[in-house]
Amino acid sequence: MYIRLITLLLFLPIFVIAQDESQEEVPIPIEEQRNNKIKALLNVVKENKSIYVQKDQVRVQNFIDLVDERESMLAKAKRDLANEKIRNENLEKRFEANEKELAELEESLQIKIGVLGELFGVTRQFAGELLASTEKAVTFSEYPERVGVLRDIGETQVHDLNQLQNLWISYLDEIVSSGEVKTVEANIIDRDGESITGEIVRYGHFTTTYKNKFVTPVPELSGFELLQRQPERDVLKNLRKHQRSDDYRITSIDPTRGFLLSLYLDKPGWIDRIAQGKSIGFIIILIGISGFVFSIYKIYQLREQEKEIIADNAKVKLDMENSIKDTASYESKENILDEFIINYTGKLEWGANWVKFFAAVAPLLGLLGTVIGMIETFQAITLFGTGDPKQMAGGISQALVTTMLGLIVAAPLLGLYTYISQKVSNLSQVLEEKASYLLAQE
Repeated sequence: MYIRLITLLLFLPIFVIAQDESQEEVPIPIEEQRNNKIKALLNVVKENKSIYVQKDQVRVQNFIDLVDERESMLAKAKRDLANEKIRNENLEKRFEANEKELAELEESLQIKIGVLGELFGVTRQFAGELLASTEKAVTFSEYPERVGVLRDIGETQVHDLNQLQNLWISYLDEIVSSGEVKTVEANIIDRDGESITGEIVRYGHFTTTYKNKFVTPVPELSGFELLQRQPERDVLKNLRKHQRSDDYRITSIDPTRGFLLSLYLDKPGWIDRIAQGKSIGFIIILIGISGFVFSIYKIYQLREQEKEIIADNAKVKLDMENSIKDTASYESKENILDEFIINYTGKLEWGANWVKFFAAVAPLLGLLGTVIGMIETFQAITLFGTGDPKQMAGGISQALVTTMLGLIVAAPLLGLYTYISQKVSNLSQVLEEKASYLLAQE
């Protein structure tokens, strides 16, 4: 019995373990899992199919319900298309009829016009020419409506009597105004760009002036603009005298209707002329100013020294008398006076050679500027050829301007040097005469 109990105890754990293993879940095969998924998908498809089928049935039923409406719309569209085709055919027929009628009317017009067509052509031509000259004429402010009238005449093919009369009157006004000297109130634009109202004097179709100064018409600004640079003083003086006089007087006008006056804008002033000489030109001017100032100073000094020599109680005479006062011998007095004259003459001659230097160096610098200018001219010819004179103008201007400046500076300085030299010579001679007089008294 004990043996059976021991055997039972030994095999009891094994039996319990086997029973636990038998109770564990058996794994599902992969094929069975796939089949389960397919079945689930099939169930979803069946459910969705029933839903979509219901929706499609509702949509089809709605379309069937609207078939009649669609058929009526199609019928209406066909009717509209047929009507438009008929309308298009009618318009084409009308267009052809209008073209034919227009051709017949043009032919009839040409027959009725006859030789008047040439007259209308000449009218348009003359209106265009007068319009071109009027737009920038000095009389534009006096006839403001003329531009519109002439433009209308130039664009018209068949003119009426009123247009022909307007053209005739416009030409008569032009003829009359060409011989007038008239005062007109107009808009004036000054040099600062400000606009004022004033009276201008118009000389025919040639020139307009404001306060004795030339103005030029500016139709874009509806006024007259003062020239930035006016002509010479003599020209403006003639204008002033003419406008103040009640009788016939000579005055200056621009026969080219503004072209000559416009050239004054490009005409260089004296500073521009000097600038054309470049650095050499300014050096020459500086030398000229220095020489002139020094010459004036030297002349002033000589005049002061002349007072010391020529006056009755002259300082020089007293100095000469004091220098020989304590000397007994005649030869000693003569030597002292000679030495005094030499010393004083040196004071008189001081600075004269500097004036001579300024007078001599100015033309030499002018010659140097001429050489430099010609070198630049030949360089321009080498680079650009002789086809464009503007490329050579700079060098030629420098050559001529420096020569001119050198001569202008040298001439007056040479005259001042001659005057100073003559003055020094005269004063030296007076000194010698006074010394001789003192020796003769001794």
